[in-house]
Amino acid sequence: MTEIIRLARQALDDFRASWPRLVAVEVLYALAAFAILTPLASLMLRAIIATSGQSALADLDILHFVLRPVGLVALVLLGGTALAIAALQQACLMAVGFGTAHGQTVSVRAAMAHGVSHTAGIFRVAVRVAGVVFLIAAPFAAAGGVAYLSLLGEFDINFYLTERPPAFWTAVAVVGALGLGLALALVPRLAGWAFALPILLFEDAGPSAALSESRSRAAGHRWTVIWLFAVWLLATSLAGAVAFAAVGGLGRLIVPVIGGSVPVLVLALGALVLLWGTLNFLVSFFQATSFALLVVRLYDAHGRDGAPSDRALERLSRERRLWPAMRWSMPGLWAALLALAVLAGGVGAFVLRSVRVEDDVVVIAHRGASIHAPENTLAAMERALRDGADFLEIDVQESADGEVVVIHDVDLMKVGRSPMRVWDATASDLRAVDIGSWFGAEFSGERVPTLREVLALARGRGKVNIELKYYGYEDRLEERVVEIVESEDMADQVVVMSLKAAGIRTVRALRPEWTVGLLAATAVGDLTRANVDFLAVNADLANRRFFRSARARGRDVYVWTVNDPVDMWHFISAGADGLITDDPALARQVLDHRAGLGSAERLLVSLALFLGKPLDPPSAADEA
Repeated sequence: MTEIIRLARQALDDFRASWPRLVAVEVLYALAAFAILTPLASLMLRAIIATSGQSALADLDILHFVLRPVGLVALVLLGGTALAIAALQQACLMAVGFGTAHGQTVSVRAAMAHGVSHTAGIFRVAVRVAGVVFLIAAPFAAAGGVAYLSLLGEFDINFYLTERPPAFWTAVAVVGALGLGLALALVPRLAGWAFALPILLFEDAGPSAALSESRSRAAGHRWTVIWLFAVWLLATSLAGAVAFAAVGGLGRLIVPVIGGSVPVLVLALGALVLLWGTLNFLVSFFQATSFALLVVRLYDAHGRDGAPSDRALERLSRERRLWPAMRWSMPGLWAALLALAVLAGGVGAFVLRSVRVEDDVVVIAHRGASIHAPENTLAAMERALRDGADFLEIDVQESADGEVVVIHDVDLMKVGRSPMRVWDATASDLRAVDIGSWFGAEFSGERVPTLREVLALARGRGKVNIELKYYGYEDRLEERVVEIVESEDMADQVVVMSLKAAGIRTVRALRPEWTVGLLAATAVGDLTRANVDFLAVNADLANRRFFRSARARGRDVYVWTVNDPVDMWHFISAGADGLITDDPALARQVLDHRAGLGSAERLLVSLALFLGKPLDPPSAADEA
């Protein structure tokens, strides 16, 4: 610990001596990353995904792609590219830190040039590191897959997640042990590479030599490396948490005194966003520079082979003044404050323009009103319609005799404590199982409904969002859904979606005029380019940028599964076109409450949510 403190103090001294240049390097690199590196990485990702014949990959399509040879290569290449972008930033910062550690003032131009000149070597090192990490992680991932299939493969995963039988906890223990084993295998190897980047930068070593030399020189110091970076991670995480908590605290003090004044609201929001952005930059700057300076000092203490390279120091030229000395006067100070106020107003106005004030949002009942009745039952559908749902969202599969039935899981374990698999049973077999008592005794009469029954219940009262479920045993699912919907004369009251892009393409080929959507929990690439009418995405994927991109391409976005009134308000304001929720009554209450507020009040609530302040007042939670 004494050595860690000593290295930290040396890094702090280096920071004090060179912070203006470090700031300039960080800003210039951020601009370069935004303008050049990130677009290039995006083009690479798009080109790789294009080999699959799609513009984006979601959920199971990602897994299927990665398991192909081209996908494995792409995984390593993309991982290496992401690592190289971060390493190039570190290289530029390390150039400043290395010169400072050896009594030399390094200009921003020299630091950037030194880092950029090693781009090819950095990329090769990054790809090698990504490849080795993949090779180490692959056996553990395979063992995890075997454990999953052996312990949790008998029934649908939702049964295990809901009931958590002994097999579930055994699987958790096995996966935990595998995770620990992976950490024990990876962390020492990563620590052994701690000196690779400095060796590459300051000793003119090639990628292979840098990695092998780093492992050799770090052999007796790995625990020092591990503890140093553990302390760094804790310190930077704590600094970030404190900084953003401070912004939230300041905002919560300001919000109550703003009132309903839109001009004051614009200025306050702009100022807080500027403060948030500044702190975000400072936290990122602190994380990046502290890491770079610590690595340089660690390299000097344990990783350097003899005296520093004269050639490396020679390249790091003398400092050039970045800006002339400034002398502040009162008029200048007032002018700066006025400029900040104007900037805050502009930022505030821009942010407020991205906040939706008018509501045009549909409420989609997830498997019916499944918070009040057993999922995917007629009771849940009836409750959802009474609670004001615009759509009933249901899951459909084929039974053994070709009936399209409404059920989510592969079997009836979760909802009926029966191991009966949907594709192995006839519709009458499935309907013999009580799927309501698990939820409540009053629902003991509930049975697996058919698609026809749900359509009949919804006719004239609400629309139906049909999710096609694929477990590898479907026969003519798309054709049968089309036939049933048209036989019930409900084509204009139905939309179809699925996690499986191929299934949606089949529906689109069968009925080009139908409204179809892609469901996604995770995604790689630009999901908004998918050839669909709407996207139903997990809440983690839904942000303002995603909403804007989807809107620009004419795609509606439905967000799932949203059951909290604060989250509902947030996604409505951010631009969601629909909320997929287990509690449609609550979603309707939030929308009704928003309808009773003026524009300024809605904006004020959105600001409060941005700052983490509870909705008090106004609140839909109390009404629920």
